[in-house]
Amino acid sequence: MKALLILGLALLLAAGVWWTGRRTAGPNAAFADKLYQRGLLNATGRAELLRRMRKDSLRVWDTDSLFSEQVTQISSNGPAGILAFCTEAFEREFQYRTYNEEMLQDLVATDDSADVPAGRPRGQLARRYAAALKRFHHDTAAAQRWYLQQLPARLRLEEAVPAEDSVGQLGCTIYPPLSAQPAMNHWIGERRSVFGKTRTRTARDLFELGLIENPVYEELRRQLQLGQRRNTYTRDKAVQLRWLGRLRQAGLLSGARHAQLVRAYRPYELYQPFDLLTYCERGRIFDLRRLPRQPMALYPALFAQLPALLPGFRYTDLRVTTRTDGQDPAVLTQNVTIRFRANGRQYEDTFLQDFIRKDGTSPPSLGAEVGEHFTRSLNQWLADQNSALRLYRAYTPDAQSVYGNERLGLIAMTQPQRELWGPASYLLSKESHDNRFSSAHIDQLIAGYQHLGLLSHLSAAELARGRAKALLGHKTSFAAVLLSFPDVIHPIDWESALSPAPYAERTRALAAISRGGFAPTQIKDGFNPDLPEKATFPYGFRLGAQTYATRLKMSSDWLDTGFVDIIKRALREQHAPGQFYDCLDGEGYIFLTPEQYQTLHKTQPELFETSPDVDEE
Repeated sequence: MKALLILGLALLLAAGVWWTGRRTAGPNAAFADKLYQRGLLNATGRAELLRRMRKDSLRVWDTDSLFSEQVTQISSNGPAGILAFCTEAFEREFQYRTYNEEMLQDLVATDDSADVPAGRPRGQLARRYAAALKRFHHDTAAAQRWYLQQLPARLRLEEAVPAEDSVGQLGCTIYPPLSAQPAMNHWIGERRSVFGKTRTRTARDLFELGLIENPVYEELRRQLQLGQRRNTYTRDKAVQLRWLGRLRQAGLLSGARHAQLVRAYRPYELYQPFDLLTYCERGRIFDLRRLPRQPMALYPALFAQLPALLPGFRYTDLRVTTRTDGQDPAVLTQNVTIRFRANGRQYEDTFLQDFIRKDGTSPPSLGAEVGEHFTRSLNQWLADQNSALRLYRAYTPDAQSVYGNERLGLIAMTQPQRELWGPASYLLSKESHDNRFSSAHIDQLIAGYQHLGLLSHLSAAELARGRAKALLGHKTSFAAVLLSFPDVIHPIDWESALSPAPYAERTRALAAISRGGFAPTQIKDGFNPDLPEKATFPYGFRLGAQTYATRLKMSSDWLDTGFVDIIKRALREQHAPGQFYDCLDGEGYIFLTPEQYQTLHKTQPELFETSPDVDEE
């Protein structure tokens, strides 16, 4: 949201350009001094403005009113040109106060989902940050404070500006350009915010300096007070009214509720989609600040509201337990298990509740913490009833998080109803409406997998535990059912070349899922995380009486897929009973005989085509 605030400020200035673009005031160097005296520009910014004035190089871009993509560059040393320069100055100052290439490369380098900058081996960086955490006894908050204190002074400028106007802190992140360094200059006064904290004063100064006229200033003041542009309100309200009509037609809003909403509009108001949940037939909004904080009391309070949302849901024997894992040196992982009975069947699910710092420095939450996946067992119950409904979580930002910690929404919807809310992942959770994975059908799938021989390597105890796991939560794919059993599918994270001998580790994992079909020996893995980019290293193994060897390529922390290619070649040449097949959308492997593959590819093609939700744990 901070990036939006600076863009909003730029638009504020651009609005002045639009209103004053046709004015013909001549060059006036006094404007530069006035902007400096007011603290809008610093000395360097004033000098740059004067330089452009002398060279007659101030420019305004005039947009064609009919074809908005067509623009014309107009020379202007008057108010329009000066305002355009101020817009550019604020944009460059934003980059000056936020862009830190060294920190960016460090953060990217320690992010498993990003590419390491050239010449900075990930292993070295990982050790560097491990040493920093050790220095502060794994107190990540202290390590972060120390790191921020080392930043250049320019990166602390914005923090020192007092907030005269409110600025929402919504937990979002500004991502500077990752290619060329952005244009950045220190042209704005250091008591002026580029995040919008002084936007009212900025508008007033522009007016008092004569750069914008009174109608412009009054319009800007109205926009700042309303938080939206009036010239789009009529259109935006018409769009929202049509959407409310579609919600009514789909059965989400009753006729009375729809009429109530239409009548209740205040001047220049648009409803936030989250707030509409309380008007929906099967929707509720919970104030998390008023709910119990302890899971043993929190979830019974939420369950008590569910019969009003889920038709026919009558539960008994609700039990909530917690388990804490302290293996991490800095944090405790708290998991919650919910058990209940409904329609003669036992439901159970375990999910992450919270992370708790061992040193007691976890920031206090504004409201009760509700586990992200607490609805899984409820959606499994809906699938067992062959219901078209699924229970969705709804989110709204607050001061702590983009998802929000103060209020929680719950709404039961069909898939067509869900589609009316658009694709926004920040508003509603992602749920599957596939009723093929009911509890009864999962039992049938397990029996089918046993008949095919996919589970022949498991003991009776392992089968029982796998079946219990398959029935936990809410499975939404064939792969998720198979992943409930050990050594059937090997998920592989291709961006995981970090640990010593990662190829040997994965070779042994593939052997484990082959039910004896792939039994390599003498595995050789020459990987070293500190090898330079594009270096090669030896990899190989012995299968039967033959040795297979190749050289794999270093590519940051990405695994070289060539190790799987040579394994598949070895299986073909040794006439093995089966082969490894891609599954999980290329993120995993399963070992199948030709007959097993033909059967599954015909009856369960999704296993080889799409990745499942595998975050049941």
